[in-house]
Amino acid sequence: MDLKAWFDSLTHSKILKMGGNPESQVLDCKRIGDEGDMKKNLAVVLSGFANGQGGVCLWGVTAKKNSQGIDCIDAFPGVDDARRVASRFDELTPQAVSPGTAGVVHRAIVPRSESRGFVATFVPASDGGPHMARFGEDRYYQRIGLSFSRMEPFQIADMFGRRARPSLKVSLKQWNPFEYRVQIENVGRGPARGLFIQVTAPAPFHRNLMGIDGNRNEVIPYAGNHSAGTWLHAGDAGMLLHPTMSVMIGGVWLAYDVSQYIAARSIPAILEVGYKVGALDVAPQEGTLRADLRPHLPSGYICVLS
Repeated sequence: MDLKAWFDSLTHSKILKMGGNPESQVLDCKRIGDEGDMKKNLAVVLSGFANGQGGVCLWGVTAKKNSQGIDCIDAFPGVDDARRVASRFDELTPQAVSPGTAGVVHRAIVPRSESRGFVATFVPASDGGPHMARFGEDRYYQRIGLSFSRMEPFQIADMFGRRARPSLKVSLKQWNPFEYRVQIENVGRGPARGLFIQVTAPAPFHRNLMGIDGNRNEVIPYAGNHSAGTWLHAGDAGMLLHPTMSVMIGGVWLAYDVSQYIAARSIPAILEVGYKVGALDVAPQEGTLRADLRPHLPSGYICVLS
């Protein structure tokens, strides 16, 4: 589930339809109390979700155990002057946890022309923790199961050593009808060092000898053939791929003139390119990329290769 997208999609009517839904690792419900309770509860929610997987808190919604002992949404007491409360949360958030956590969003969710409604708080998971709850709590919390639990000393020590990790996503990008670049994107939150990728192409496709720029150059240097149809690109430890950034290699291609391959019926209808990708901080992962070549082949074409 894309938690932020779900949070953004919340409406007053959608919340009212959540009766009977269970709380979860990433969903909590709370009443709005007085100023003191509100501050302490906010601090615990921000600390617990930021030190865990992130999450959403619905203020003005309550949950209790059902007949099976599961905490489920049971009532919607709401929040008086929800817009004011959301604004107050915005003011309190920088002081609620230490160190502060980025990306927290508070939304007042009210029917048009009304002031009473709900407040929803989105807290992303954080790599900058652990985050201590303030406002008199002065403890570290983590969302575990359906509750915010005080963290044990070993958990706190472990989080102090935690840092942002990279995550690599590989895809095919069509360059010409029978030429595909291989793109590696860092979708994690930390830089990837020493990037490498091993590529396997089915015959008659092979490595694009002209590289990424047509002059035999590659952003990730070519490091030789591993076996027939399989080759490696590898960067040194000084090569960084920062979060949200991507690089491409020359990838796979067939030929400038593909008529002989069409005549021989040796071009597959679906191109399947295998890969193994990794970096110094990323465990190698394998996969297969696919591209549909049928739009570029003659009508009625059938590949005779298995």
